[in-house]
Amino acid sequence: MTLRLQVDELRELMHDFYVLTGIKMTFFDNEYQEIISFPEEHCGFCRIMHSIPETRAKCIKSNEYSFETCKKSNQLLIYQCHAGLFEATAPLLDEGIVIGYIMMGQVIDEKDNISCLEKYYDICKQYGIFSQEYNLALNSVTSASKEQVLAAAKILEACTLYVLFKQLINIEKDRFIFQLNQYIDQHINDDISVQYLCEEFNISRTKLYELSSHYLGMGIGEHIRNKRVERAKYLLQNTSYPISDIANMVGFQDYNYFCKVFKKVVEMSAKKYRSLQER
Repeated sequence: MTLRLQVDELRELMHDFYVLTGIKMTFFDNEYQEIISFPEEHCGFCRIMHSIPETRAKCIKSNEYSFETCKKSNQLLIYQCHAGLFEATAPLLDEGIVIGYIMMGQVIDEKDNISCLEKYYDICKQYGIFSQEYNLALNSVTSASKEQVLAAAKILEACTLYVLFKQLINIEKDRFIFQLNQYIDQHINDDISVQYLCEEFNISRTKLYELSSHYLGMGIGEHIRNKRVERAKYLLQNTSYPISDIANMVGFQDYNYFCKVFKKVVEMSAKKYRSLQER
């Protein structure tokens, strides 16, 4: 799936959010890959966490949890990551499809500093992080009350509506449909499997099914079938090939199945359709 980004406008929005809240904002695509952040660097503490394979894995797992939860609920999620920092994730929805996520985070609860500091100290000690490094890292974490985190999260949620309204990030759905139909037309007599399509467009099966349902109004299998029938109609009208050959040319190896599908879609047999076109 291709996402179109208005990078300069997005960066300006993220900068303004940071000036207002002091909190980092990040955009992810629907495959959970980071696409743009402001500030670009993690805070010192999170940078250390990401430098250690074990804690980096936990950071990634924490992010994925937020994405999957948002995808199921289509709603903003406020939570604490594995290290106890406050974060929030909001889904970007285009016609009901999650096309990405906005995340804010790396915030420490100012009312719970002592327990947080103890927890972070234990984490740093476990992985052999020196005390000087530890102190500098913690000083880089944004401190806020729970009320401030909630307010910032609401602003984040409003940002998702602004981003979609301004079309700062969206699916190039016209391009996707064009490329999908072009691929089908070029491989009309081949076995067009869902696996091949996913590899061609670099998307998951679930996402392909969602895009097909929302943007084509039908399942991907039905769309491919209809494209085959459309090509068969063209060949019946403009060539003298036997119907059995045409069935094979448009990807139906079973002639009887082709006749059944054609009649269901066109509401008449292939033979009758040809005879009507000859009049």
